[in-house]
Amino acid sequence: MLNEALKKVMAGGILTETESAAMVEAIANGENTIAAAGLFTALSLRGESVSEMTGAAGFLRDRMLGIDAGDCADIVGTGGDGGRSFNISTTASFVAAGAGVRMAKHGNRAVSGKCGAADVLEEFGVKLNDTPESLAKSIDENGIAFLFARNLHPVMAKVAPLRRDLGIRTIFNLVGPLANPAKAVYMVVGVYHERLVMPFAEVLRNLGVRNGFVVHSEDGLDEISSLAVTHAAELSPDGIREIVIDPKELLDDSALYEGSLAGGDKTENARILMDILSGRDHTAKRGAVLLNAAAIICAAGLGDSIKECIPLAEQSINSGAALDKLRRISA
Repeated sequence: MLNEALKKVMAGGILTETESAAMVEAIANGENTIAAAGLFTALSLRGESVSEMTGAAGFLRDRMLGIDAGDCADIVGTGGDGGRSFNISTTASFVAAGAGVRMAKHGNRAVSGKCGAADVLEEFGVKLNDTPESLAKSIDENGIAFLFARNLHPVMAKVAPLRRDLGIRTIFNLVGPLANPAKAVYMVVGVYHERLVMPFAEVLRNLGVRNGFVVHSEDGLDEISSLAVTHAAELSPDGIREIVIDPKELLDDSALYEGSLAGGDKTENARILMDILSGRDHTAKRGAVLLNAAAIICAAGLGDSIKECIPLAEQSINSGAALDKLRRISA
């Protein structure tokens, strides 16, 4: 199968959803690693299509250890900013949970950066090996759980050696964030390039996401930035539309769009996360968290716009609700 798929891609063709799912299955089964490496490379050079990403993500979702938690939300990114920023989406997840959004935060250890979601949460004693049943219970009782991708995606574990040996970004970097084990229906997804914004929104729609945003900022982040304009696609039952998110139009305090979003290792990023949730940080770092939290709060239907949801995010921090969510799932 892999040889035929490679020939089709090399000839300029696009794999159907069925063919893409079959490709992932064959690669996971260890078939023809030379053809698999060729396919990874050809798809990466050409750019993965909507049908290819949908098929691959759908296969991962079919084979993952699923979590039955009802309607929930996630903020996640493809990576690609070189690890320059702190854990914005992870911090924003606690803020959104504190505002009343049921968060199924999906994440992993760092790949290209210094500190992934699992790395920073481990600093607080968050368990990374909970069962799907325990994670569903945490979402129900605490309003949030961390879904460690490495434990919940056996297919990803099977393809990890080939990805590591190849050493380039592959389709799995793109579809991993789309395969939330709780099948989140509200999502904010960051992508590493602006050209992926609209295609990713189409893939989310194909996968059953109801409301959400796909984002990429002009300063290169797979997040909504507080330091630059962010290009986004907004997904709703009415369709998909392109929007621009300008932090200076949404944040009232200029301090919230000034400063740095730089992070560091897991110890430094844990300190930053705690400073924000404790209300001690009033710089651009807090601004970025407010913007991303407001986006998922909006997607979950607690407000009609990101701007309208920023006060809900602020109240989550100021009241201590966001910090309480972290404490609930920490050891």
